[in-house]
Amino acid sequence: MRFSSGSVALLLAALAMSAQAIELGRIGPTYPIGEESALDMVMKKLRQKERSGELKRLQEEGIRRSMASIRNMPPVEGIATVRSRAQRVIDPTVSYARSVTTDDGRVVIPAGTRVNPLDTISLSKTLVFFDGRDPEQREAVARLVASKGQLRLKPILVAGSWLDLTKAWKTQVFYDQQGVLSRRFGITAVPAVIRQQGRMLVLDEIPAKELR
Repeated sequence: MRFSSGSVALLLAALAMSAQAIELGRIGPTYPIGEESALDMVMKKLRQKERSGELKRLQEEGIRRSMASIRNMPPVEGIATVRSRAQRVIDPTVSYARSVTTDDGRVVIPAGTRVNPLDTISLSKTLVFFDGRDPEQREAVARLVASKGQLRLKPILVAGSWLDLTKAWKTQVFYDQQGVLSRRFGITAVPAVIRQQGRMLVLDEIPAKELR
């Protein structure tokens, strides 16, 4: 009997399938195949940490770190302490080199426009920038807050704990985060007092002992 190459291939495949189906017996205990999920592993570790008290300790440590970062934000870099009086005038006018447009292309502010925000919004409070780590500055600004009140004064820290001072003075103390305001007004030394004068802002650098 002759077989074609195709028939031979089919015959070999059939024999192979038959061989795989032969019962060879059992040589040991069998177990279902399974793998613990990543979520189950995480939950198992969390339950272990909870039983040991480690989870509570980690939570409390996280809260302490968060509160410490809130109480003591990074100081604004490049700020010195005022040693002698100085004054300068700040022009808050903003110039637009390019047109400001809406999403659909409509021009809101044409290129070349100059805008002074004090034409529409007045600076209702005197701004006082200071370093809360310096006891002399801290005490001088505390006296200002007590005498002028929060309606006329806005204390702004460049370093120190705004939260502690807010509680102690019973008035909101602000923080110049990342030095945005200091750069905007060109503040390089504190205490620095900023007030409005017409269409301009006046910045006074005043030593803490002379701050009134």
